[in-house]
Amino acid sequence: MVDGIPKYVSVRNHLRGNVERMEDGAQLPTESELCKRYKVSRITVRHAIEDLIREGLIVRNQGKGTFKIKPPSSSREVINGRIMGFWRQQHDLGRVVKTRVLCNRVTAEPNMATRLGLDPADPLIDLERLRYVNGNLRQYVRTYLSSEQYPDILHHDFSDGSLYDFIEARHGVKLARNEVVVRIKRVDARIADYFQVEEGTPILAMDSTVYDSFDAVVAFGVALQPPAYSEIEFVINGLRD
Repeated sequence: MVDGIPKYVSVRNHLRGNVERMEDGAQLPTESELCKRYKVSRITVRHAIEDLIREGLIVRNQGKGTFKIKPPSSSREVINGRIMGFWRQQHDLGRVVKTRVLCNRVTAEPNMATRLGLDPADPLIDLERLRYVNGNLRQYVRTYLSSEQYPDILHHDFSDGSLYDFIEARHGVKLARNEVVVRIKRVDARIADYFQVEEGTPILAMDSTVYDSFDAVVAFGVALQPPAYSEIEFVINGLRD
């Protein structure tokens, strides 16, 4: 680790910046070349590359190399297997992402605690946010985490930046899996006011359960999408016959 940040995260973040400046279709250096450049092991480089593949920034062609691919340009939400979060996904597409934090507090929510694999009486962090992209409200999201495991979340400014990046960098947690349930929900008066729609309007809701590499639940969140931004794209990698 460097300053508490896992090596692969530092390599991934630096490599992501280089990839974003490359032309679509440009080839990345080989793993050996990247190992020499970053002075890290092949496993570290491979880990960083796999993350960028899951983000949809690059693609590996067997026997030919690794290449930058053109990211989706639509305004839809993209679920592609990489635990990157809404902020990182939109930021990497070159969009201006702003967050309004509605609350960041300790709360008691027995049902949410159970979803996190905790005792129902355990205190949780309740992080509630509105996400804006290029000035337009794109998402309401409420995320629950263990306050005992992540107490520093309460003191961090999430008006800019990614919650998942913060967890990975500050705690060295590898986020490995995200189980998403997409459903239709009718908005209550409070959310309807944010989205400027009538109370009871059906909208898209996504329940997200995020696991670490040890298969422990890290976070549970509910994201609500305004009617104008309710298209979801699923990208499934690694299919085999």
